Amino acid sequence: MKENEKSQAQLEMAESLKVQVDLEYETHQLEENIYAMRERLEQRQLEGLPILELLKVEEHIAYLEKQLERKQQQLNQVEHKVSEQQDTLASKVREEKTWQSIKETRKEEFYHDQKMIEQNELDDLNTVRAYMLTRNG
Repeated sequence: MKENEKSQAQLEMAESLKVQVDLEYETHQLEENIYAMRERLEQRQLEGLPILELLKVEEHIAYLEKQLERKQQQLNQVEHKVSEQQDTLASKVREEKTWQSIKETRKEEFYHDQKMIEQNELDDLNTVRAYMLTRNG
């Protein structure tokens, strides 16, 4: 059961890491788009840009910046979630190791007890045999 809990924690963390990587990629793309638009806007201003077009581009950049801000907030939440899942996974790994150790110890104790029972039975048989040999002599 502890192995299943660990596996489940690993799957959840893997899913969160995938979401994190996707959000990082989307954030990076938005940053690049904003940078490229600002560069084009600067170039177009030097060439002479109508005010209406300038306002449209600045409005679009503001929209992209809000999207970027939302993505960064989502990314922060996912990073926090991944951190919590890493802690949970580490705990599950420790629990599994503890249970495996206990299981192994109990197994060794069981085999030791079985050997002792067998040895006692053999000792009893040998005692009976020795008694019979001395009696029949």
